[in-house]
Amino acid sequence: MLMKITINIDKNAEETGDFTLHELTDDLQKIISQLQNQNFKLIASKNEQKYQLDFDKITSIYAQNKKVYLHMDDQQEFTVAYSLSALTEKLPPHFLRISASEIVNANKISHFEFTFGGKIKIFFTTTGYTYSSRSYLKNIKEYFGL
Repeated sequence: MLMKITINIDKNAEETGDFTLHELTDDLQKIISQLQNQNFKLIASKNEQKYQLDFDKITSIYAQNKKVYLHMDDQQEFTVAYSLSALTEKLPPHFLRISASEIVNANKISHFEFTFGGKIKIFFTTTGYTYSSRSYLKNIKEYFGL
């Protein structure tokens, strides 16, 4: 079922607005979360220095040995003090959870293959590839409309 959305613009209105919803779906909750986190700045560490990273240059984010790493287009790696769950809530919607231990930037995917075991082999535009887990297959298919 498609939701009907009506937007009324009033230049005299205050900055806040009210929304009345029949039901708070998962998709609407994601949109609300993205609006609340639109000013999120990703601060990462490398060699004991802090950097503000550009989301568009991140290829993948993965957890290993109780740390969370960001793999960049230029092959650099940084660490962050966030869990993957927290990042899933704060990152822009084109960051896609593909397993319990990895998030990928869907804009950096060049192509993917379905493997015999029900996983997806994901190839990046820069270099390299990764695998999804079967439990996230539905999530990936929904994102790409498959």
